[in-house]
Amino acid sequence: MDFGARKIEASDLPKLDSFERSKIESALNGFFDRMQGLLKKELLLHAHFKLHEADGKRKKHSVHLKLSVPGKTVVASESGWDTVSVLQKALKVLERETIESVKRA
Repeated sequence: MDFGARKIEASDLPKLDSFERSKIESALNGFFDRMQGLLKKELLLHAHFKLHEADGKRKKHSVHLKLSVPGKTVVASESGWDTVSVLQKALKVLERETIESVKRA
């Protein structure tokens, strides 16, 4: 995945087609840019993907996100049946948690 100069790490990404990969890359880049503009600090975003094997045809996906800012770390997790939608839900939760933690500080 190409994140440019952004400090984004993605681990254990499941095998996806090029369309899904580009949607994930775009979602992570867009979130990072929004948070960079909001916080105006150096950020590190880590996304850990996990595939839960099941006996049936469908497989459950989970995403664990961690946004590290100097002096603070915010985390979020989501799980579901579609990798892209799970990531988008987790990014919304992480964004909400990050904004709340900035308000408290």
